[in-house]
Amino acid sequence: MREASCPQCRGVARLVRNPYYGAGLAVHADLLVCEACGFAGFAENSQQDAAAQDRTAPDEGLLQRVLRHLTGR
Repeated sequence: MREASCPQCRGVARLVRNPYYGAGLAVHADLLVCEACGFAGFAENSQQDAAAQDRTAPDEGLLQRVLRHLTGR
């Protein structure tokens, strides 16, 4: 478990992995949960997570697979 500071009260906050990250529109890798005031929100993505997300190739669509099969590539 990683720790950070709360943006509201500057207390100790936990960084929890977002279970929905990478599915659909979930773009935040971590959730920020404050133990002092109860604040819960999205934590900023680290540079390492952003770089990994940029390197992922988009999924190949059905039309692209059909055309690749027809052209033999």
